[in-house]
Amino acid sequence: MDSISEITRALRAGRALVGLSQEELASIAGVSRHIVVRLERGDDNVLAESIIRVRTALESRGVVFIPSEKGRGPGVAETRPPAASDG
Repeated sequence: MDSISEITRALRAGRALVGLSQEELASIAGVSRHIVVRLERGDDNVLAESIIRVRTALESRGVVFIPSEKGRGPGVAETRPPAASDG
């Protein structure tokens, strides 16, 4: 299982990857900007529901969360639009 610090780093990286401000992410996720700040800071008293809302908001913007594996922590990537058919 990923540690809280790994999860918060992945969420922060996901936000940066898609170019959202903390305010924009908070609005999309339906949480306050203060929650996003606390989450990205790694505060351990953020509700799991808030973490799920932020993650879901990022996924709706094309962020893919890559689970950690032996030897490396979790990561993020951005989905790519489907390639145009050469028809």
